[in-house]
Amino acid sequence: MKKSSVLLGASLLAAGALFVYFGFHHIFILEKPTAAAGISSAMPKGKALASRVDEQGGVSVEVRPLKIEPDAPWQFEVIINAHSGDLDADLTKQAALYDEESHFYKPLSWTGSPPGGHHREGTLTFAPLEIRPKFLELKIKNIGEIPVRTFSWDLK
Repeated sequence: MKKSSVLLGASLLAAGALFVYFGFHHIFILEKPTAAAGISSAMPKGKALASRVDEQGGVSVEVRPLKIEPDAPWQFEVIINAHSGDLDADLTKQAALYDEESHFYKPLSWTGSPPGGHHREGTLTFAPLEIRPKFLELKIKNIGEIPVRTFSWDLK
């Protein structure tokens, strides 16, 4: 009887220790809030917006949203590569954001490589939009003799 009581007590102690360990692990490790939780309501939940690429007329343009958050400037990384010709576009004059209602927004600035050469890389910055759109397009005009290049994202 004494041996079975000791075995039962050890089993209960082990079960209690496992319960405490896994309960602690689940609450404090698995459900740890991230720094961005609840901050970026304009981004689709659980994922960043993907890069978009347009390759026409011997020029490749890649656009990747960097920062799309309420109450902060919206930023897009732009990488342009040309096989020939100079890339002399003023992206602050040739780019614009459009929402699903065709409202358009001009960039505040371009931070990156200056006009010229076969490669340009930098960041287009826009003022934050007052109302979160469901759909967003970045249009860039007249790069490599292509009238308009359109990069689209669903923000739902």
